[in-house]
Amino acid sequence: MSSSEHTDVYSNHPSEYYPGIRQRSRPGEAPKEQVYDKTKDAYGNIVTDKPANRAILTSQKKRLEHEQKLKKQQEEKRLGQSSQSKSNSRGNSPISTFKQIILIILFLPLLSSFLTKTYTFGLSPYFLPTLRRFWNETPLNPYRIEMKFFTPQELSLYDGTKENQPVYLAIDGTVFDVSANRRIYGKGGSYNMMAGRDASRAFTTGCFETHLTHDTRGLTDAELASLKHWKSFFADHEKYRKIGYVKNPRLTDRDPIPEPCRVAEPEPQPQSEIRSHPNSHGHGKGHEQHAPGEAAANRGKSKPGPIHVH
Repeated sequence: MSSSEHTDVYSNHPSEYYPGIRQRSRPGEAPKEQVYDKTKDAYGNIVTDKPANRAILTSQKKRLEHEQKLKKQQEEKRLGQSSQSKSNSRGNSPISTFKQIILIILFLPLLSSFLTKTYTFGLSPYFLPTLRRFWNETPLNPYRIEMKFFTPQELSLYDGTKENQPVYLAIDGTVFDVSANRRIYGKGGSYNMMAGRDASRAFTTGCFETHLTHDTRGLTDAELASLKHWKSFFADHEKYRKIGYVKNPRLTDRDPIPEPCRVAEPEPQPQSEIRSHPNSHGHGKGHEQHAPGEAAANRGKSKPGPIHVH
């Protein structure tokens, strides 16, 4: 066997022999050889516990302990940041935000009362009617009034002549319950002729004998604006309620447009004699018109005479 084929590192090859050569032996088999116990290093490898290895094992152990300490500190820091983030998110939760909004809403009326002596900064006339109208008609209101549809004949049954019946009137197709002012629109009232029908034209012209009709053809822009004003007046009134609509008959070209009222020359009237509608409550401040057709009626006769047909 050549030296290149010798693979046993624990024995001497005969060709390598010379006087004084140290005989090889397996670990723990040499004469007077000290045997050390087996142990594991920091990474789990099995090594001997001889002095040459102890310094390495100690260094590995300290390095591993240091790495574990750093890892633990990083984990605690991460958990602390996560806890703080959860706390902040809990503080900005929808429930917390809702509570803040409620507190602001409760504080605003007190501030308004202190500054303006009202709970709405004096804005009630501007938004309360719209809000009331929305609440009366929205499906969110369990007590909302179900809108009804009337024919002209059905609407005429509520003209205020019967004390046990409510008083209805219509303007521009919309029906309102005006029972709260029965003394005005009920039997014997000054505007009873407007009840139980859609007298939109008379609201703007003041012709209470011949213009008690829903026909608004031929009205001027100013008269149409006045009609819109009166419709808003009834819709926003705190005592009147919108209850439905009237199915007015469709007008055709064969239906003649109501002729204008004969207007006499107005006679001078003291300002104190101009009647104001009891249910106006100052609505439309800045306008002299306080009752349906009053402006037109004041220009001539409140009840015009017969109209001559040419």
